[in-house]
Amino acid sequence: MPGAVFMQFKIFALTLAAYLPLITCGVQAKNLTIVDPAGKPVVNAVVSVTSDSTPSAGTAVMDQVDKQFVPHVLAVPAGTSVTFPNSDNIRHHVYSFSQAKPFEIKLYSGWSADPVEFDKPGIVALGCNIHDQMIGYVYVYENARVFITGNDGSVVIPDGVQSVTLWHPELDIVQSRQETVSLDESAGSETLTLTLKAAIPAEPVKKSRTFGSKKFGN
Repeated sequence: MPGAVFMQFKIFALTLAAYLPLITCGVQAKNLTIVDPAGKPVVNAVVSVTSDSTPSAGTAVMDQVDKQFVPHVLAVPAGTSVTFPNSDNIRHHVYSFSQAKPFEIKLYSGWSADPVEFDKPGIVALGCNIHDQMIGYVYVYENARVFITGNDGSVVIPDGVQSVTLWHPELDIVQSRQETVSLDESAGSETLTLTLKAAIPAEPVKKSRTFGSKKFGN
């Protein structure tokens, strides 16, 4: 599907942009792996490194494929406009009640929805008013460099970082909870253990639930 292909290219471009400064500036890098208490890789863990500046805001894509938000976790600097294409052959109704960015995009398909600007830092849980199993997250940050673990649970961060802040959808039911962990600056690679507890709900709504003065589903 064209939308899904474009989304995959966008994710690749964003990932390359995150690593490019480490390559072009000759900065030594460190491999950081996040595992659970059983030693299994933790996928979609957000690793944040404090920075004096925030990457320039631009555009990003959160697709909907096979009734799932893709990627499951999207990290963007504050001020980024995110497009929510619907690559399924059914309509979706995207919404969030999160304090950082409450919004809704009523029933639609394709690329017809206007981009949503995420102007404040915070964690935004997404849902679909039609398909309750659809849950995704937008991690909005500032004054940081942010990386997301892949299937192997690892990311590459700048060498010499003293500590990182970790977040994951299943870290805690409290949406804003994050963990700051000290690192061994002398180690070229390091493994951290993250105990996961509960998924953050997107607060699936009933037909009587309202958003502002309008009911969902109208």
